[in-house]
Amino acid sequence: MIENERYSLTMEEWSVVFEARKPSPVTISCPHDGLLFPEFSGLFEARKTGWWGRDLRVWRRIKDILLLTDVNSVRGLMPRALIDYNRAWPKGINYYPRTQKEVHTALDDAKLLNAYEYYHSSIDRILKESTTRFGREHVLLLDVHGFEKQPSYAPASGLDLILGTGNRASVPHGNIDEKLAHYMTERGYNVFLPEDMSIGPEEDWYSADFTTRHHSEKRGINVIQIEIASRFRIRGENQAGQKLSIALANFIKSNCLVET
Repeated sequence: MIENERYSLTMEEWSVVFEARKPSPVTISCPHDGLLFPEFSGLFEARKTGWWGRDLRVWRRIKDILLLTDVNSVRGLMPRALIDYNRAWPKGINYYPRTQKEVHTALDDAKLLNAYEYYHSSIDRILKESTTRFGREHVLLLDVHGFEKQPSYAPASGLDLILGTGNRASVPHGNIDEKLAHYMTERGYNVFLPEDMSIGPEEDWYSADFTTRHHSEKRGINVIQIEIASRFRIRGENQAGQKLSIALANFIKSNCLVET
């Protein structure tokens, strides 16, 4: 374990776990911005089905939030070609019955199971501790991803953020998803906020998958999958991306942090 004045950091089983020294009810997970697959090619069996793409520089946006406010975070480092941390195991779960989207599992090489389980057990341990300290109605998990292809329901200017809650199935307490959408919209961002019912077949793209639904159901807490458009994750100095991180951090500070 490595510690500084704000965080303790643990690296184990290909996950990096940041825990705020000042207890926080907010945790951010990062499943798809791990290492590149070529470094592991031939060493492990790759996944036979499912997308291998990396959500590039999502971690940069999360890191900026950690620098600005006290939250916990879990980042999975295994390439998505080997482990999709946002899928179930040993059996896949179809959350998309309307579109019959392909169902696949988190991994095909059983030697990687410890890494997958450590990632989710780290999230669950932090959520359990947070629930005990703050009460489940105050605990929030944000599962952060990136997207490039705009859905058909996006405005001509494109969406900046897509909030996935399984049509509000993962927000059992209050309206934190609505608050987040309103807060970001007021600051000039185009945000898609799902309603209680599906708007059409393409809503399934970003409707929230295993991490969001599993941890919300298990702990009875609010979980939101956040998809960030690629223009906020470009290489080099990205003022637009930094500005987005600042807005998300300020939302957390003003709406999610509670004292015990």
